[in-house]
Amino acid sequence: MVQGSVRTVTEPEARIARASARGRSIRDVALRPFTSHGRRWGGNAPLLWLVAFILVGLPMLLVLVQAIFPKLFDPTSPSLRPSLDALARMITSPRLLRGIVNTIILGMVGAVVSTLLGAAWALIVHLSDVRLRRVWTALPWIVFATPSYLKGLAWVLLMSQGGYLVYLGVLSPMQASAFFGPPGLLLVMALSLFPVPYFIIRARLEGIGGEYIDAARMASAGPMRTVVKIIVPMLMPAIGLSLLTTFAEVIGDFGLANTIARSMNFGLLTYNIYAATSSFPVDFAGAGAQALLLAVLVSGSVSAAAMSGTQREARFLSGRNRHLRPYRLGGWQPLAVGLLMLVAVLSAALPLLAVTLRALTTSLGDGLALANFSLDAIRAVLDLSNVAGQALVSSFLYGFAAAFVTVAFAVLFAFRVSLASSRVRTIAVALAMVTVAVPGIIPAFGYILLYDRVPGFTELNLYGTRTLLVLGYSAAALPYCLIFMWSALDRLGPSIGEASRLAGASPFQYLRRIVAPLAGRAIAAAFGVTMVRTVFELPMSQLLMPQAGPALPALIVDDFTQDRDAVACAMALVALLAVALIWGLVLALPGRARVRRR
Repeated sequence: MVQGSVRTVTEPEARIARASARGRSIRDVALRPFTSHGRRWGGNAPLLWLVAFILVGLPMLLVLVQAIFPKLFDPTSPSLRPSLDALARMITSPRLLRGIVNTIILGMVGAVVSTLLGAAWALIVHLSDVRLRRVWTALPWIVFATPSYLKGLAWVLLMSQGGYLVYLGVLSPMQASAFFGPPGLLLVMALSLFPVPYFIIRARLEGIGGEYIDAARMASAGPMRTVVKIIVPMLMPAIGLSLLTTFAEVIGDFGLANTIARSMNFGLLTYNIYAATSSFPVDFAGAGAQALLLAVLVSGSVSAAAMSGTQREARFLSGRNRHLRPYRLGGWQPLAVGLLMLVAVLSAALPLLAVTLRALTTSLGDGLALANFSLDAIRAVLDLSNVAGQALVSSFLYGFAAAFVTVAFAVLFAFRVSLASSRVRTIAVALAMVTVAVPGIIPAFGYILLYDRVPGFTELNLYGTRTLLVLGYSAAALPYCLIFMWSALDRLGPSIGEASRLAGASPFQYLRRIVAPLAGRAIAAAFGVTMVRTVFELPMSQLLMPQAGPALPALIVDDFTQDRDAVACAMALVALLAVALIWGLVLALPGRARVRRR
């Protein structure tokens, strides 16, 4: 070694070198699952699977365990002894049995009525030249996006003895009171859920093409005969899927069960689960048994749809399908428009109008008198020192945080699964589809068990905090985001990834430089859907209410039940307007406009 070639390293330089080495080590460990120097191209990501299991799988598993081991989480004398007492109590208790029977009957009848309404809507709008088609096509999306508990609250405002329809003389008090029974609840359910079968049947209808209808026209078959003999038989798989899907939606709905069904003392399974968790002392065993039954009913309908093959894609022709040529309604045009307008008024216009009017008035009993109009409720919501204003701001912050966490994890997890074997991908997609169908009340109850009763998780002190509420929101939205991501990744095809691998790129580089830009629109859509869904998510908001204050959905329902319905409707109205404004700004982005011009 040449004398004088070695320079003494100063202490600051040594600290910088050690910090740089530690930073490189942390980065290498963090990115090891994604780099070619760590794991090779493949779907093995045990850490991501573990996080997904803790977020979604473990809370649902605890619900099953609680039903079989009813005293497992007993605060005084916990026991591992299995027992069927909680399950048997669902039969021996008249109240619980009545809730189960009500739920099943309402689910079956509601599925039939909603499917008939959705099928009729799809056939009229897409097989005829009915006027205002754009309006009728957009309406199901508006109904679908409106939370069910807001529809339930709106119908209470409309149909109560001091409601708007009685005030206007449309109904007598006796007629309005008759609405609060099974027929009225069934009507509200059908008007709330008909978009679900409409979406399914419309997709199947578009896959048929116009060849068969043109052949029927050439054979001199009339429109009604063509629909009965050709269209309806081809739509039977979609109709079957609609029945099963709508049944799962009806029995798992918590919004209507906690509002209009509760006001008419019509017990349903979802509300009985909530009542068991909010009673004192808490009936964990009863809630677990009912949640298990609800999960079996929902998963049974989903499994029946999968095994029956009703969700398979329709391919009636091997070539290009012709566009459907609509039938001319002629003299039936006014009747068709009138029927569609009636459904539009009952399903969207009247509920939204009722919420708006109640938000702008002081008293429900004074009706639409000019002196009754006031902006006091709106001012209370916009006042950040008020509980309502704090709940509004907090819910949007919760929505943003949950969307960020959920979408970030969903992108990583979906990407790693897309690199796995076909068996792993099939299992992951199947689990996501099943958890999508599970009602939100079940994972919400599972989170109570996990973070309030399970050792190791209770020490985290998350129960009753905002952090746990955001985690619950993320768990509820994760299956939806994963489906968004897998749909986007499937469109890329395997050749792009293979080319990147042959070029020497690591999986992380492929994700960052190719997948993320190409799937950017799907990522943005998943973020927006998650944020909006979180703002109006009721089950998690009600069961995981933080000590710092309730979230917006829980406060809306609580205020409405405590005769503060003006503030409740004002919160709902401001939140809906804020979501509509955000969505409008997204649609008006310059980048989106450039894409459209291209």
